[in-house]
Amino acid sequence: MKSLLFFAFPLSISTVLFSQTTNPAPPKPMWMDGAFTGHDFRYEGFKGSPLFINEWIKGEINLTDGRVFTDVPLKYNAYTKGLFMQSPAGDSIAVFSNLVASFIIKDSVTKNDFTFKQYPLAQIQGKNAEGLYFLVLLEGSTTLLKLIHKIIKKADYKEPYSNNISYDTYEDANEYYLLKNDGKLAKVKRNKKSVMEALTDKESSLQEFVTAQKLTFKTEADFVRIVSKYNSLP
Repeated sequence: MKSLLFFAFPLSISTVLFSQTTNPAPPKPMWMDGAFTGHDFRYEGFKGSPLFINEWIKGEINLTDGRVFTDVPLKYNAYTKGLFMQSPAGDSIAVFSNLVASFIIKDSVTKNDFTFKQYPLAQIQGKNAEGLYFLVLLEGSTTLLKLIHKIIKKADYKEPYSNNISYDTYEDANEYYLLKNDGKLAKVKRNKKSVMEALTDKESSLQEFVTAQKLTFKTEADFVRIVSKYNSLP
């Protein structure tokens, strides 16, 4: 383990690991909003947040070279897919994704540890998933992953028949993936039909399990349970 002080300053100054994002800083940093506001006085700006969790929360960064840094205040931008750490001086520092294997946000309020990992060799529609952080919901022979993703729903107030919405909104657009031993990421929806189609080789046993356990797939917990059951089947 190494201290944050040793980690942040000698390396970030040389830009080996980090790029400084707040010196100088615009009135509302790009990393926070993902876009700048316009000049239409009716326009109210952004509502919602691009961040996974708004507050700085201490966590852990695991680098690809094996080094581990603990007690680092972290934020993850789900819109830009960027990881940020806070220096002792309070600056926001962007962490280069190509040097990060994984990071953990340890939420002391909910008592949850959120583990994000990169799978650079995994394939999504024939392309490597390099640079993407996936939230690990279940790890095993078949791993259940969640791509935390936010989109911007644009304001709609200028046209005669608009919805009179004068602000842009950050909305959740999360995606779920199954990672099997073949290294391919299969996108699945959180419903019975989609999951059964993705796990069709053991569908009969899974159908019995779903019925016996009265799983509805309305929660991620049901999703995790059925993938865990799939991993336990011969």
